[in-house]
Amino acid sequence: MPFFCIHCRSEIDPKFKACPYCGEAITDFLRRYLESPIDGKYQMLSRLGIGGMGEVYKVLHIHLNSVRVIKLMRANIAGEAGVHERFLREARLATKIHHPNVATLFDFSTLEDGSRYMVWEYIEGINLHELLAERGPLSPKYAARIAIEALHGLDAIHRAGIVHRDMSPENLMIARDDEAVEHVKIIDLGIAKHWGDSSTDEKTKTGMFVGKWKYCSPEHLGMLPEGERIDGRADLYSFGIVLYEMLAGMPPFHSDTPHGFLMMHASERPRALREVNPSVTASPELESLIFRSLEKDRNRRFATAREFATALEKILPSLADQPGAPPPLPVESEVTADATRVGSERMDAATVAAGEAPTLVTQGVARDLARVPEPVAPVAAPVAPRKSRGLLIAAIVVVAIVIAGFFLGRTRVDTPEIVTPKKQVVVATAPGRLGINAFPWANVTSIRNLDNGQAVELASPMITPQPIDLPPGRYEITFMNPAYRNPITRMVDVRAGSEAMIEVQFVDPATASLPDFGGGR
Repeated sequence: MPFFCIHCRSEIDPKFKACPYCGEAITDFLRRYLESPIDGKYQMLSRLGIGGMGEVYKVLHIHLNSVRVIKLMRANIAGEAGVHERFLREARLATKIHHPNVATLFDFSTLEDGSRYMVWEYIEGINLHELLAERGPLSPKYAARIAIEALHGLDAIHRAGIVHRDMSPENLMIARDDEAVEHVKIIDLGIAKHWGDSSTDEKTKTGMFVGKWKYCSPEHLGMLPEGERIDGRADLYSFGIVLYEMLAGMPPFHSDTPHGFLMMHASERPRALREVNPSVTASPELESLIFRSLEKDRNRRFATAREFATALEKILPSLADQPGAPPPLPVESEVTADATRVGSERMDAATVAAGEAPTLVTQGVARDLARVPEPVAPVAAPVAPRKSRGLLIAAIVVVAIVIAGFFLGRTRVDTPEIVTPKKQVVVATAPGRLGINAFPWANVTSIRNLDNGQAVELASPMITPQPIDLPPGRYEITFMNPAYRNPITRMVDVRAGSEAMIEVQFVDPATASLPDFGGGR
């Protein structure tokens, strides 16, 4: 019987590990069940995902003629106690929830080879992460409508005694029904837990956070009083971050290391929406509701998801329909055809730190320079023909070059020397922005330009994570963490007008434990 790739439908040898035409992986499970229904009733239609624990397929229930999703746990890991219990817990918790804003679980079983699978409702649509990537920030009214539906689904989850623990845009599906009306569905209870449930998998026992750092609550990180446990208010904090991102186009906290997120969720207050994105059209009332959900003290948040939803419903009619623009990117200087006009006092303020090549990058300086009055041509001056103007401009350029050469070649012995500051501003190529990070953290003890051998003078102790603007070139960065004996040195290329990232690890994040904040999980 011929074997066809599940992705591109090309006929291939089933012994291949991947399709030679499109690169789609060919697994043992796919070889076994591509042509014969899973458990005699689920016919594969396409593969939605593949990972270390298993695979996800879009399937057709051949008896009911209904499209479903199968989430498979591979046989070689199904026997591992922690993984099996987590998979089984997801299925058991899902059966307790019946709500139109939460994905429905239909089936759970074990195959002959020991593989276990769950059959979920198939949701035709995209997740919120994809929607934001496609459309950018949402209007306050549209974002609030999505939030209200999601919070009603979250309320159903909480009333079943379950904490989702992974509220993020990836786990919110936006779907349309038969009448083209949009609905929100919460998916993935893979790391959900019953309130007060002390049983957990091995990763949690060793102190590892399970979830997404960007959206985790302080309670997820163990910041709870002695004897207290996580409840639904942790999900409200995570959802507040999601709603913030819907409006601003980016979440309130950003870091490239777990340590950075840990510090931000523990103590940093999120910036106002318009500080992050000046084009945001959210009202002060909506912003205050978001900030209430983001309180570090959970007792100051909404008590329930339903209370949060009700508060949004009250202000929904007054919210704007106009979305904001994507958040602004870092300002970078550009090479233009306009002459650069230098003002002495302002330009001194725009010079970069000692040890760095001077670069004109400051937008504020550019605005000030734009106000320098231009020479005004006499009103009665005749307008030269196009050809004459070209010859005139060429002549002026030649004369300017001759005059400049004359002054540069003069010996300044008979006139007082004009003292020019060392940090003289010149028009140069745009700097590059370098993001410097380390896990768990580090002091940046030196940054050396390998092209000229000079060290970049650091104005103050530089502790990761930290960005810095540098002239284009090759640099050597040295990291030091007092908890580890040896420093780490890395090299990086910085290019004009672009962003680069350098990150080192003093310890593998997968084996590191979080600090003990004295609270329960």
